[in-house]
Amino acid sequence: MKNDKGFTLVELVVVILLLSVLSVVSFSLFLDGSTYRDRAAYDEVLNAVRYAQKLAVATGCEVQVKLTAAGYDLQQHANSCSAGNFVTISNQHPFNAANFPAVKIEPVTTFLFDAMGRSSAAVAVTVGTYKFSVVAETGYAREL
Repeated sequence: MKNDKGFTLVELVVVILLLSVLSVVSFSLFLDGSTYRDRAAYDEVLNAVRYAQKLAVATGCEVQVKLTAAGYDLQQHANSCSAGNFVTISNQHPFNAANFPAVKIEPVTTFLFDAMGRSSAAVAVTVGTYKFSVVAETGYAREL
């Protein structure tokens, strides 16, 4: 009785064929970076909105979130918590039309977070192909 160990030639060819098909499909996903750009932009905008709410609670001052098609700004009052014009806190974020040319934010809107973290309006935001909403009563930004 012969005790053969190992794989047959057919089994090896099938495994190599499956691995090559899998590598071609996965490699093509890496060539198209639009999915990754959309997700990166979405994560940044969602985290900025969440940061704005936390900043409003931490400082006790209103924070305004201004969403445009090409980016966003976080703003606070220039002089005190309730008076004066809003000024941009920081515009040193990577989301802008130059870095993410094909990613758009909709709708173009402005809303405030008060000192309790509540939003001045319920907002549904689309960044690229991803969506999140801000609940007015609590200010919670949740993924949709």
